[in-house]
Amino acid sequence: RNKDMATEQRPINYGFPASANLSVSQFCAVTVSLGSIALAAAGKNMDGILQDKPDGLGQGGSVAMFGVSKSLAGGTGYAAGDLLEVTTGGAFQTLAGTTAVAKAVTAAAAGAVGTVIILRTNAPYA
Repeated sequence: RNKDMATEQRPINYGFPASANLSVSQFCAVTVSLGSIALAAAGKNMDGILQDKPDGLGQGGSVAMFGVSKSLAGGTGYAAGDLLEVTTGGAFQTLAGTTAVAKAVTAAAAGAVGTVIILRTNAPYA
């Protein structure tokens, strides 16, 4: 088995309707607002990581809110052990600001999928 392969370990998932087409946003950071899923803002907090590909307004999506999950690397990517922040489009990169939302278990280059531990924070969402 490849030691750098992205994995999940039974994250705790919750289902919500999507606020838009999120079919290209699997494993990205999302927020749940007014009962629906939207991409999290860059540098801000998240509620969890989108686990599937809801393809339109009102389509059901599954959000991992606690535990270990796959995640899409963006921006500069990340190394194993890095604290991560949300970057443009809801992807994750090594923390450059002040809002850590996950910790990398495996490394991932921009555009690749890695494994993270979801961190709970009380940082602002917007």
